[in-house]
Amino acid sequence: MKEILEHIVKSLVRDKNSVVINEEVNDKLVRYVVSVAKEDYGRIIGHGGKIANSIRNIMGAIATIKDVKVIVDIK
Repeated sequence: MKEILEHIVKSLVRDKNSVVINEEVNDKLVRYVVSVAKEDYGRIIGHGGKIANSIRNIMGAIATIKDVKVIVDIK
């Protein structure tokens, strides 16, 4: 799942080298903390958080297939 999230995020940002995704796994809970360059932050969040919510929805759908819960934090 991390690879899919990384692909989505890198597709949206200009500074692809600054993308850092930390993964924390606890039983059936997977938490991703996404960090991007300051100038790319708005590209990931989107107007009114629409892009961030879309990323979370996609990851949630994938998590459902794998029978886990996923949390995506963007910092």
